[in-house]
Amino acid sequence: MPPRLLPFLLALATAILLSAPVHAEDAPRPGEHWAMSLYNENDKLAGTDQHYTNAVKLTVVTMDLREYAHSEVVAEYFPWLIPAIKEAPFVNDPEKTRNIAFSIGNEIYTPIDVKATQLIRDDRPYAGWTYASLALHAKDANRLDTFETTLGIVGPSAHSDSIQNNFHRLIGTFPSDGWNNQLRDEPGIMLSWQRRLRHEYLFEDSPWGVDFVPHLGATAGNVLTYANLGGQVRLGYHLPRDFGVSPIQTGSTVGTPTEQDDPRLNGDWGFNIFAGADGRAVARNIFLDGNTFRQSHHVDKIPFVADLYGGASLFWDRWTLTYTRVYRSREFTEQKDGQVFGSFNLSVTF
Repeated sequence: MPPRLLPFLLALATAILLSAPVHAEDAPRPGEHWAMSLYNENDKLAGTDQHYTNAVKLTVVTMDLREYAHSEVVAEYFPWLIPAIKEAPFVNDPEKTRNIAFSIGNEIYTPIDVKATQLIRDDRPYAGWTYASLALHAKDANRLDTFETTLGIVGPSAHSDSIQNNFHRLIGTFPSDGWNNQLRDEPGIMLSWQRRLRHEYLFEDSPWGVDFVPHLGATAGNVLTYANLGGQVRLGYHLPRDFGVSPIQTGSTVGTPTEQDDPRLNGDWGFNIFAGADGRAVARNIFLDGNTFRQSHHVDKIPFVADLYGGASLFWDRWTLTYTRVYRSREFTEQKDGQVFGSFNLSVTF
């Protein structure tokens, strides 16, 4: 994210949270709408409780930044933001929509044997990661660029041990007993860029369509540093005009409409099936490499990792429910097999 853009985004955040979308009198425009998405990923859906075992992420995406130049709330309480909006970099290209995305999330990692209280040296460390991120989405109908800054904490202060064991008590299963061996507290920061391209193919005189969404990107930080490349194919009835879904990762997107004829803006319903892949060349993964600035448990990371995934998505009006099944290849040499987990995503455009 360009350095001079970050202070502007932070200042605009308060105004955005107090503002209401502007409703035009003519046909709806994609830039007028917000989106909210809730993810949950868990390997219990594949019958295991190990490795990347649970994650939750909540994301809110604002309407097009240009809409705030006409907001009554901004005009009354933050009038100085109006010229800032008009002069901000990347905002006023008439061919693109610019949105800010706010996310909070938590991830939990454990070894296979969660009943052991002693350190298991040939399996991955216990680790928790709690974070917040601020992203800028710049998009048109065929391309999306995401610039994201993520800040958080790895270690006991992430409270992943409490989250996991309290949930286990709630559902009446055994706790994980080895959390005293988890990674130590370490602040985390990551800077990410992701680009997605969309190629759509509609069947003539039919609501059915196919699209292909390739992507590439890079993330740098003390938590994760990697470059990635992949793509997704969707086949469906009333395909949304967005850039698909993906498992939780830095720079992942929330499907806000990119075109006026998006079926979610017109009260339609639809569904699609999809399949995709993401390959990563990993230079650093704190959840395997251990703490950055102090000695801690670690394992031998595999530098090339791939996700293969498939699933289905159903939307009605502006609500969308998606289920994804993900296979992740081995991440460290001591790991015997790859991992399978499920991902649910519920999103709404409003």
